[in-house]
Amino acid sequence: MNIGLVIFGVYLLIMVGIGIFAAKLQKSTAAYWVADRGFGVPVLAIAILVSIMHGGTIIGGTGAIAARGATTLNNLSFALGFMVVLFFMARKLRRFGGFTLPDFLGDRFESHNFRVFSAFVVLVSAVVSLVAQTKAMSVVVMQLSGLSLTTSLILATAIFVFYTSIGGMMAAVWTDIAQWLFMVVGLGALAYVLWPVVGGLSGMADKLNVAAPGWTSIMGTGWSPMGLFTWHLVWFIAYFTRIEFVTKVYSARDEATAEKSVAWGLLLILVFFSITVFFGGAARLLVWDGLKSPDQAFPTLIAKYLSPFWQAMALAGVASAAMSTVSSLLLLSGAAIAHDFLRKSYFEPRGIQKSEEYYLRVSKITLLAVGVLAAVGAYYTPTLILTIVSYAVALTGAAFAMPILLGLVWRRTSPKGAYVASVAGFVLSGVWAIFTEMGFAWAKNIHPIFPGLVASIVLIVVVTLHTPPASEKTLEIFFPTKPRQLEN
Repeated sequence: MNIGLVIFGVYLLIMVGIGIFAAKLQKSTAAYWVADRGFGVPVLAIAILVSIMHGGTIIGGTGAIAARGATTLNNLSFALGFMVVLFFMARKLRRFGGFTLPDFLGDRFESHNFRVFSAFVVLVSAVVSLVAQTKAMSVVVMQLSGLSLTTSLILATAIFVFYTSIGGMMAAVWTDIAQWLFMVVGLGALAYVLWPVVGGLSGMADKLNVAAPGWTSIMGTGWSPMGLFTWHLVWFIAYFTRIEFVTKVYSARDEATAEKSVAWGLLLILVFFSITVFFGGAARLLVWDGLKSPDQAFPTLIAKYLSPFWQAMALAGVASAAMSTVSSLLLLSGAAIAHDFLRKSYFEPRGIQKSEEYYLRVSKITLLAVGVLAAVGAYYTPTLILTIVSYAVALTGAAFAMPILLGLVWRRTSPKGAYVASVAGFVLSGVWAIFTEMGFAWAKNIHPIFPGLVASIVLIVVVTLHTPPASEKTLEIFFPTKPRQLEN
C-alpha cells in the first residue's frame, strides 16, 4: 500500500469536505469574500500565519537559506512589516470595511482609474505568486503520491480551485486551520528527527562554520551588501502589502479583533520562520552535495531522514502550506474582476444593477481561469520558487506600499500623487524583474523592488505637494474628527 497516497487522499477529502460545507453558507458577496466579517482572534491569527507560511517559504526558503546563509530569511524584516500593519493599518482598514485593497485605494483617493489599476496589479501579482505556489505544491504532491509531475499538477490545481470556488473565504480560512494542523505535525516530526543529527542549534552552527564559512554571519554567503539590503527590503515591504495577508483583516469581527489577530499572527510566524532557518542549516550539512537545485533540499531531507509514514505527513504539511496561500490568492483574483473591475468601476458608476449571484458567478469563473493559468506557468517556469514569490511581492510592494501607508497616516496625500507613484513603482519593478531574468548583471545586483520603491517614494511626495488632497468628505472616513459607528 502506498501510504503517501493514502494520507494525501485523506487530506484531499478533508479539504473538499470543508469546501462543500462552507458552500452552503455562501449567499452573498460579503459571505464569499470576507466570510460576513465573523472571524475571531484564534481563527484569524492562524489563517494569517498559514496564508504567509506558504510552499514557497518552506521549500524555496529552505533551499535559499541552505545556499546563502541564515540571514537569507531574517525575522527582523518580517517583524517590521507586520508591525506596520499592526500599528498603522489593521484598525483603519477594518473600520473602512471594504472587500479588497483596490476598494481602499479607490475610495481613499477618489479614483475609479486607480481602483482599476490596483485591481490589475492584484491580478498580475496573484498569478505570479500562484505560479510559485502551484509549482511547489505539484512537486510535493508528486513525491507524496508517486504520480507524475503533470498528473500531480492537474490534480492539485483541480482540488484547490474546487474547494475555493464553492466555499469562498469561509472555506479558505477553515481549510487553513486544517492545513495548519498538518503543518505542525509534519514539520514538527522532521525537526524532531533532525535535531540530534545536527547537534541542535549550537552544534549545527559550529559545523556550518567549518563546512560553509560565513553561513552564520550577518552577510551570509554570496551576498553583495546592496543585494542583501534590497533582498530584506523586499520582505519588509512585502509584509505590509501582501494582499493575501492584509485583506484578511476585512474578515475580522471588529477593529480590536483585527489588531489582536495580526499581533498573534506575528508571534506564530516568527516561530515557524525560525524552524525554516533550522531546516536550511540542516540541509546544508546533510544533503547539500549532489543537489541539482536548492529547491530539492527540503524534499531530500524528508526522503532521507523520515519513515514512509512521516514522509507522507511532512509532505502533506508542505502541500498544506502551498494550498493555504493559493486559496487566498484565488479569491483575490476573483474579487479583482467581479468586484473591482465590473461592480465598482463599470456597472455601479453607470447606475447598472447586477445581482449578487452574477458577481459570485463571475468570481468563480475567474478562479477557474486563473487556476489554469497558474498551472501552465508552474509547468513551464524554471525559476526558483522563492525568487518567483519575491517578484510577486515586489510588484505589489512597489505599487501599494506608499499609497497605502501614507494614505492611512498622512491626510495631505493626494489622489494624483498616490496614483502616479503606484503606476511608476509597478512598471519599474516589473521591467527590472524582466531584466533580471534576462541575465543582466547590473539588474541582478539589486532586487526589482528597490528602483520601483524609490520612484514611488519620490513621486508620491513631489506630486502630492503640487496637487490638491482628497475631499473633506473622504478624509473624514479615514481620519475622523469624531467617533463613528463601525460599518459592516
